[in-house]
Amino acid sequence: MNHRFRPLPCVRRLVLCALLAAVGLAAQLRSAAAPHPNVLVILADDSGWGDYSICGNTNIKTPNIDALARAGASLDRFYVCAVCSPTRAEFLTGRYHPRGGVRGVSTGQERLNLDEKTIADAFKAAGYATGAFGKWHNGSQWPYHPNARGFDEYYGFTSGHWGEYFDPPLEHNGQLVRGKGYIADDLTDHAIAFMEKNQAKPFFCYLPYNTPHSPWAVPDSFWQRYKDAPIPMRSQEGDKETLPETRCALAMVENLDWNVGRVLKRLDELKLAENTIVIYFSDNGPNSWRWNGGMKGRKGSTDEGGVRSVFFLRWPGGGIRPGTNVREISGAIDLLPTLTSLAGIPRVGAKPLDGKDLSPLLKGGPAPAWTDRVIFNSFGPNVSRSRERLAQGSVGSCRRARRGGLQGQRQGTQLHSPAG
Repeated sequence: MNHRFRPLPCVRRLVLCALLAAVGLAAQLRSAAAPHPNVLVILADDSGWGDYSICGNTNIKTPNIDALARAGASLDRFYVCAVCSPTRAEFLTGRYHPRGGVRGVSTGQERLNLDEKTIADAFKAAGYATGAFGKWHNGSQWPYHPNARGFDEYYGFTSGHWGEYFDPPLEHNGQLVRGKGYIADDLTDHAIAFMEKNQAKPFFCYLPYNTPHSPWAVPDSFWQRYKDAPIPMRSQEGDKETLPETRCALAMVENLDWNVGRVLKRLDELKLAENTIVIYFSDNGPNSWRWNGGMKGRKGSTDEGGVRSVFFLRWPGGGIRPGTNVREISGAIDLLPTLTSLAGIPRVGAKPLDGKDLSPLLKGGPAPAWTDRVIFNSFGPNVSRSRERLAQGSVGSCRRARRGGLQGQRQGTQLHSPAG
């Protein structure tokens, strides 16, 4: 007679609970052991919202930036500042630029107060290798220099305007050097070298280009594609547009797109793309009158055309789904709390932030509870505010931009005098 042993029900439950606990512990250990993501921040200089083919501009082709946008999330209404230094200060600190003492672009008004802690301070404290390669524009002398603001390595120039774009005089960690070739290509070379050098550990790489900021200069191979090209899509201020400037700006943006492609390709080759957060945005509106989706204003203005920028974020291994489109308003002030949250590191400093953590919006899923907000923008005597009131339908989206401009998008921005 065969007797089959049958465990008592309570024993089976104990065994099942033990197995589930073991699985949960293993998952926690894997999570704890998961490497922090690398972070690559690409910042264009004076590139307008409308300078990209993904935004509907048929004057130009930007396949690499377009692909970056499609592979991750877009912040559809992303606001920066009217000029360079304030945007950089807000990105670095997560706080409105006047709080950090940044009120202009020269004569010391570009310097970021020394009691402000930067996003680089946070990533460096978390064990990241930190490097910046390009235009700094938040103070030149120590202790305003990027090497004193959290960046282990710096290559580029610290002022706001640079007059030489070919074999330019630059600096490397405070030592004068001579760049090689076109400045955007050279900055890209050094950013790639930094990522290669630090591929075995997490890195925070800041790549703030200085193009398409003037002077109007671009390698001949890019200029030849545009020097006689028709420009069917024109600025709404048509009588103010200078076509040679438009053509050179487009050629410079196409060169940026080529360099973005170089960086992304190298991340793929190093097998780092899956766990690298890549973001792309610009510091203000276009620096000349050219097509910008019908928005009012350009660089130097707090109207929407002067302060609205594209923003694209890709992180294949971090739960950012391709095609995510965030319609809630956001801005440069949100990048410090968002990137530190995505990376799972604490911020450094105790001053209150103006920015919000956008990660719940970026990761999708059930609609997160999101409080209505107002984002303020100021430059000189002008102040504008962007409210959490969104235009309806597809109007105004880079992903679904329609030829002929945007209509109704100014629902998000209102211009006010300082007094009222």
